[in-house]
Amino acid sequence: MSALPVLSAFATPKSAQFHAVSLSVAAVAGLATLGVTSVMLPPPAMFLGWAAFNLAGDDLRAGLANTVSHLLGLALGAGTALLIGAMTPGLGLLATPVAVICVVIVVLSLREVAPINNPLAYFLGLTSFFYSGLAPTASTLAMLGTSAVIGGAACAVAAFAQDAVTRAGEVGHA
Repeated sequence: MSALPVLSAFATPKSAQFHAVSLSVAAVAGLATLGVTSVMLPPPAMFLGWAAFNLAGDDLRAGLANTVSHLLGLALGAGTALLIGAMTPGLGLLATPVAVICVVIVVLSLREVAPINNPLAYFLGLTSFFYSGLAPTASTLAMLGTSAVIGGAACAVAAFAQDAVTRAGEVGHA
């Protein structure tokens, strides 16, 4: 029986940089998860905030605009839940699809409101709200919003760490 082959691809400088970037981003994600769980915030909401921050654009300003869109999506989710509750006695099962049509019209109309015009970020906010299964209250929005902001900040830190590792690798090979 022969020994396992050594995979030389893992030893190349480019691969080392690739793995260093992966480890730095993973460390930031782990620390952000530790932070939110230690204060009893939901990690899924934090990761949706991370994803929203990174949806479009390649700078801090775009990430902040995406985060604001995400937070507004949370509020739209709470509003949609209230609308469903108000319409259910009269519309029954039709209340949810009617409310969804309304919120989608609002979200897609917001594409014209630069810079907070990222429909995907709004939909991630809506998803975060409805996925939570929590009541549409101010405390729910505060909890999910705080988690999302922590996720966005963690994404910004991860991007900074990735850039630092990449620059360090370039300097070492110049």
